[in-house]
Amino acid sequence: MINFIKGHKKIIIGALTIIILGISAYFIYQHFHPAQPVTNESQQQAETPAGVENAATNADVEISSDQAKEAASQIKYIVSSGQQPQYVVYTTASAAPAAEKVAQEKANADFSIVTDPANSTETVDTSKLPSDTQISLNQYNVQAYKKVLHTVSYAPKAIDNPSPKEVGYSVSRKITKGGQYLGVGVDYNFDDKATMVKLEYTW
Repeated sequence: MINFIKGHKKIIIGALTIIILGISAYFIYQHFHPAQPVTNESQQQAETPAGVENAATNADVEISSDQAKEAASQIKYIVSSGQQPQYVVYTTASAAPAAEKVAQEKANADFSIVTDPANSTETVDTSKLPSDTQISLNQYNVQAYKKVLHTVSYAPKAIDNPSPKEVGYSVSRKITKGGQYLGVGVDYNFDDKATMVKLEYTW
């Protein structure tokens, strides 16, 4: 191993340098381009998949086109049925950003879309309003991925024999914004009378 390292010293150093530079560039980018979990949009835009995808991109959350369509459909249904969203921000213009962030975190949402119910075609910019202006905004909190997944498994002895051969349980927690999970679980095999602990990665 030592001889291999000595013989490929330049290649190894070059590879490590590239990796370090890549990681550094990523953190520098994240520092100057922080994720925005709350996006202000017009009501019309929020009801479209493109509007949902825009908010997800701002929050640095990966979602599929189907997820965007589903979220947009739910937002549109809330409006068309005359309902209010779960969160409505009643505050002043200066306090709105903090209130929106609190509501997003309280809902455990991956990202949120805030709209002005008084004007469906305009995007409200609270930073351009007098600080003491009273506002009422609709906030749609989107949970693209569950924070925790629970899985119960069951395996019969055979197709024609429903007696349990193995049962299991696992719990996984979301580790990335793109919906990857890491978890632990336990299985019990009735034939071997053995208990097995397992590590799971889900995407």
